[in-house]
Amino acid sequence: MHSLRIPFLVAALLLTCAAAAAATKPGAGGYGTRDQLRECLDLDDSLKARARALEASAAASNKQIEANEAEAARLVEMKKTLDRSDKAAIAAFNTAAKEHNEHVQQADDGANAVQAATTAYNDDKKDAEHQCGSISYRPADMDAVTRERKKAAP
Repeated sequence: MHSLRIPFLVAALLLTCAAAAAATKPGAGGYGTRDQLRECLDLDDSLKARARALEASAAASNKQIEANEAEAARLVEMKKTLDRSDKAAIAAFNTAAKEHNEHVQQADDGANAVQAATTAYNDDKKDAEHQCGSISYRPADMDAVTRERKKAAP
């Protein structure tokens, strides 16, 4: 059985979302525009939501892997006490082993999906940091956009 624990480091990295991306350069005077600020903040919100979803997926994947490890331990104990002359007991053990193998495959598939999603997220985060990370905004623009966002929030 493969133990594919998703490192908790991934979850910690996912929570450190930086500013989000806008494809345009800062406006005149070296400051970003309000539209750029809105785009960057919206993208940052999107990245944070993705990070939370990835963290939840990683936790679920780890939980499934732990359950599989416990199931494997039960199978080992079951095999130790298996009456090899009892065909029904052997059939029950074989069924349990087959189900366990299916569970392991599901956990492997889930861990691979989490890893692929994490890689895509990290790429998107790098792009966002590259595009928005060095843009400065006027305090008045930041205040105005912050008020807009608070007003629009549910």
